[in-house]
Amino acid sequence: MTAPPPQAPPPTAVPSDRRDAAERAATERAATGARVASLAAELRGAGVPAGVTEQVASVVRTAGLDAVIGLGAGMLTDEQAGAVLLDALIDARRRGSDSAETAAELRAVARLQTVVLQLLSGLATTTRAAGTGDRP
Repeated sequence: MTAPPPQAPPPTAVPSDRRDAAERAATERAATGARVASLAAELRGAGVPAGVTEQVASVVRTAGLDAVIGLGAGMLTDEQAGAVLLDALIDARRRGSDSAETAAELRAVARLQTVVLQLLSGLATTTRAAGTGDRP
């Protein structure tokens, strides 16, 4: 009589707690990415340069989120642009972000603003070099 062949061990399943945590983390990263992209687009539309966004991030990190919110839209010379930043800061506080998290997110926004500007500058240069810049 021969012994039955050994059975393969059952597949190891990822515990649902770890899977849920991984899914939550992925969802949070996606939401953060969407916020960063949206704010970068809004700031570009409002004419806020990346350097200004970086300076606001530094002030948030140093003075605190609530102190910068307390400045109101007048934190920037252009109050309409300041209102865009103020809305983002109030949203961060509403989400429960602390000053360090908010400053890090603003620095990410500033980096994205810089990249977009570089891409648009490169595109404009390419368009001019190709001679298609004046065509409708």
